[in-house]
Amino acid sequence: MTLQYPDTGLEESFDIYRKRKPSVTLVVRRNVTEPTLFRNSSHDRAETQEFGDKLHAQVNGEKFTSKERLTGLSLLRELDDEFVDDDYAYNEPTDLDGSLNIGTLTYGLAGTGDQDFAIKSRVVEGYTYTTDEYDLMNKETRNAVYESGTMRDDKGNQSEALFDFVKVQPGNDLVHFITLEAATGPMLLYALHNILNTGKYGARETRTGRNIRNEILGVVLGKHDTSLSTGELLLEYHNEDDDLKSSIGEYISAVERNDWEVYGELDGADPFPEWFERLEAVASREADDADEVLREEFADLIHAATDVFIDDD
Repeated sequence: MTLQYPDTGLEESFDIYRKRKPSVTLVVRRNVTEPTLFRNSSHDRAETQEFGDKLHAQVNGEKFTSKERLTGLSLLRELDDEFVDDDYAYNEPTDLDGSLNIGTLTYGLAGTGDQDFAIKSRVVEGYTYTTDEYDLMNKETRNAVYESGTMRDDKGNQSEALFDFVKVQPGNDLVHFITLEAATGPMLLYALHNILNTGKYGARETRTGRNIRNEILGVVLGKHDTSLSTGELLLEYHNEDDDLKSSIGEYISAVERNDWEVYGELDGADPFPEWFERLEAVASREADDADEVLREEFADLIHAATDVFIDDD
């Protein structure tokens, strides 16, 4: 059984140039199951924000998508060794041909050094925040860790750089709105797979394995950008004792435009349709034919993108 994609929110075929920007926004609850550290520094911030009179831990969305991109690359190499060039390394592009894969088509990539190519990301991830109040007693300051994974370099010198961390405790979940703009169906499938199958996040992963479990609470389809904000949700629509699904449903209903379609476990939303339940089953690799469908969908996308880039050259 193949996949069906919605008529709203996606592009029917791959194109470098986007004349329209339909969007699919995934409403993700990141359930924290083990204490998780996120680093704060001048170039990669993880800090706190105050909404009303409540302090919340804030985390840059890239902290999550960088881990999810690695999950995706691992999947591609497992499914078919032709999906990823043998010499390709994450965030170290050599040339366009060697860097063209489902991951870069979905999340984007910019050439470095003498390479001047660029692939624009279809994924927009904003800041996310803890749903409950954050206790500043959980803030930590630690030495920077070298690439070796220790606080000493190859000459044995102790790291002197200090970074602040926020530690998010179990039960203090995060809400994340992740939007795919002008994406195709296989891009949505790929991003959904990466969200559902990544469980280790933060500066230091727990020895016991998973520290965050991701859950899709809803999906919003639109002919244009949806522009949902976790900060706006927490500031105007959610208090600590409120039911989160009800708060998100109220927020989306308040800002919803007439071209939106809203599905999921949210107040006011329609139930998840069959196409999404099937998509989620394949993305989570729970369906018996998941790997077969993933290979077929990804092969179609990479072939279409290769033809476009070759023709463009």
